[in-house]
Formats: sequence, C-alpha cells, structure tokens
Amino acid sequence: MPAGIIEQGVYQLRSQRSRAADALWSIDQGYTMHDVLHGVPTHDATARWRDEQEIVIAEVNALLLLYDNIN
Repeated sequence: MPAGIIEQGVYQLRSQRSRAADALWSIDQGYTMHDVLHGVPTHDATARWRDEQEIVIAEVNALLLLYDNIN
C-alpha cells in the first residue's frame, strides 16, 4: 500500500481524535447533548455521548500507537 494512503488514514484518525476531544471539552464546559425527535429534545444524551467520545479517543490512540511502533 502506498505510504501516502497510509499517511492520509493516519491524518483522518488524528482528526477524529481531535473532534472527540473537542466534544469532551464542550461537555466539560457545561454543554449538553440531547436526543431529538422532530426537532424536540427528548432525552439528555450527554453521558452517553461522553462515553462514546472517550471510547473513540482510546481506540484511535491504540491504532496510532500501532502505527508509531511500525514506523
């Protein structure tokens, strides 16, 4: 596989991790996330969203560690 394709994938992983970290920062600043039905908030989904973003960060960190160990 060409190195440029690998580097593009690594860039995307880092971007995904950055977006997840930004979401966690927003939650830490007091923002909330809600499930919505027809434009009406139905359920506070902040805790679920936080858990999902923490998992994203952990999984991306593990993948980047594998990449770094290969290179």
